[in-house]
Amino acid sequence: MKVLADLHVHSKYARGCSPRMDIIHMTEAAKTKGLALVGTGDVTHPKYFEEIKKEARETGGGFLERDGILFVPTVEINNTFEQPAGKKRRVHTLAVFPGMRVAQEFSRLIAPVSKLGTDGRPWVRMSLEKMTQAALELHPKILIIPAHIWTPWYGVFGAKGGFGSLKEAFGPQAKNVHAIETGLSSDPPMNWRCSWLDGVRILSFSDAHSPDNLAREASEFELEKMDYECLWKAIAAPDSRNFLTRTIEFFPQEGKYYSDGHRACGLRLTAEETRKLGGRCPKCGKKITKGVLGRIDALADRREGEKPPHAAPFTHLVPLRTLIGMALGRGAKTQGVEGAYDVLAEAFGSEMGALEAEPAETEKRLAKKLGPEVSKKIAHAIFLMQKEKLELRPGFDGQYGEVRLPENE
Repeated sequence: MKVLADLHVHSKYARGCSPRMDIIHMTEAAKTKGLALVGTGDVTHPKYFEEIKKEARETGGGFLERDGILFVPTVEINNTFEQPAGKKRRVHTLAVFPGMRVAQEFSRLIAPVSKLGTDGRPWVRMSLEKMTQAALELHPKILIIPAHIWTPWYGVFGAKGGFGSLKEAFGPQAKNVHAIETGLSSDPPMNWRCSWLDGVRILSFSDAHSPDNLAREASEFELEKMDYECLWKAIAAPDSRNFLTRTIEFFPQEGKYYSDGHRACGLRLTAEETRKLGGRCPKCGKKITKGVLGRIDALADRREGEKPPHAAPFTHLVPLRTLIGMALGRGAKTQGVEGAYDVLAEAFGSEMGALEAEPAETEKRLAKKLGPEVSKKIAHAIFLMQKEKLELRPGFDGQYGEVRLPENE
């Protein structure tokens, strides 16, 4: 069975996250989005751990269930350490656990080197190698997945303090890293340029801080059964019945760190322009934040367009509210956009169903409730997205990129 999964999310206990990021609200959002499996996020937070147990039922197969939506225990960890001695590192990793008992044992493991309960995303004073080794000694099927790997500050390969390979970052434990997460500012073709990533699964998840952002990126799996063992096989040891079928991707230019730049001065640059400027903003003299595209250029050993064998397919999508807003010339949170969103999600069963439907069918179904003019505009915006004919203005230095309809359309 095909399973659309979003495993990297946060909770209301993490800094900067919506108070609606909990099991109850994520369940409702997952239904609307078309997800079948969602990470709990922040499972090592003591209060949230108890809340998860209260609001969701354990299935016996390593998952939890609430109202038809399955959850798997997860947490994003901020590993803080020095490697080599004197060089400070901060790297985010996603940990996925085969059940709540194992998640609780992991919390006990990291408690002496963390302050659990102060933030949903725990700061763990362990190197990537030591934490991975300790986790797998606890349970051999815990998944340790480097998160948003190219993000300048916290990605394992990020321009600010990142490593040059998984081997450099994880040492002997690199062989136990079975997957990486692309992050919003990169997509599979960008990662394919690094042949040294050919041995790991390239996954995408939302890193959602609010329910509305669930499934803005996701991964689709073929699973023999809906349990943790099959999920682990699909990621760590794919076979004929359990494997990654595709990923759902942002257009990477929409991400906050695609290009080089300095947001305070409104400066967006290419990597070559940054080099010519000596890495300093010409307006204020401060350091330019080097983006994902330039960092990949620096570490890549393949040309653009080269594709490794057995690469999984992917689909670029724009969130439905964003598309409707562009089509109608309104903000994504306005009443008119919300109304059209509800009509589309109901008509096609989910947001994902609406985004991948035939535009002609979209226009037909919308016309009855929204009128022919509105339905035609929305259907055309979806068509342009599906054909990848949108205009993209790259993000930089923490500022999201912009996506627009072409002026001549």
